[in-house]
Amino acid sequence: MIVRTLIEEALNRANIVPKRQTAQGYQLEVGLRLLQGIVNTYNADNYLAFTQSSVDLPARALIHIYDKEDTMLGEYNYVFKDQSEMNSYVPSVEDKQNDAWAVIRTNPQQVYGVVETMGAYHWEPIEVDEFDARRQDIAKYCDAYHIKVANVAKLNTLCINRGDIYGMLKLHFLPHQEFDSYVANELFWTFVQLAEGEWVVKVKPVVANSATKLRLDYNKNFKVDMDTDVRIPDNYLELLIVSLTHKLALKYPRVDEAQMTRLAHEVDVMLDNVSTPKADTKFVTRDSYGDRGFTQYDLMSGRFLY
Repeated sequence: MIVRTLIEEALNRANIVPKRQTAQGYQLEVGLRLLQGIVNTYNADNYLAFTQSSVDLPARALIHIYDKEDTMLGEYNYVFKDQSEMNSYVPSVEDKQNDAWAVIRTNPQQVYGVVETMGAYHWEPIEVDEFDARRQDIAKYCDAYHIKVANVAKLNTLCINRGDIYGMLKLHFLPHQEFDSYVANELFWTFVQLAEGEWVVKVKPVVANSATKLRLDYNKNFKVDMDTDVRIPDNYLELLIVSLTHKLALKYPRVDEAQMTRLAHEVDVMLDNVSTPKADTKFVTRDSYGDRGFTQYDLMSGRFLY
């Protein structure tokens, strides 16, 4: 179904635009904006199972996931793979004016700044305080594993991939502000969203040092425009139509209270119908290894890995 047709159907059900009447441009635009908001909310709440995807990651303590933009390094910070690559980049006047820094990936503690000599610009080592926040951010960037993954809307679960025989072991999520307060041998993970489609994932050293690889489950973005052909299962299509009808009825009241109550109930029923146990992403802050039938020794010894 084309999005325009979906919006027109919702406008009709909400008694805003009669069936044989053409919707006005502003009505379609409002419907599109409300529909995108509905899609974003349902995707964030894991109702749209068709957006779920996964990607394998290396077992690293710090993983940077990005799409179109890489903001983790910061503007006017440069990371070069070796000395020759740094020498081949000639700093500009803009780099000098903006206090550009550069490091070599294998030695991020040594910072280089832009120096002018007889009208020419080049890199020279500079002294930076060891606790300088900018220096620490650059060091983290050098230490991270960087992977481009398109259209990531939400991170759901992170698992240790134990192969076909043993399957996956789900790590337990901690809010980022609590992550560092737990010891290094806990089966925890966390993340920070830096920008749209950009994330930094962290795991404890016991996972990074013992696992072979990780499996990240996430939801993809689901963007719509007026001419998008929405090819999704029928139950999700009807959910979007009913939800948009309810939103439009709230914005432009054309139905009585009984019909409004019926619409709200219909949305709730349809949400219950598309809910699925595999969408469960409850954030567990503490658990007993023994209760799961898996011990800390099993992980550290590598007995579960392939």
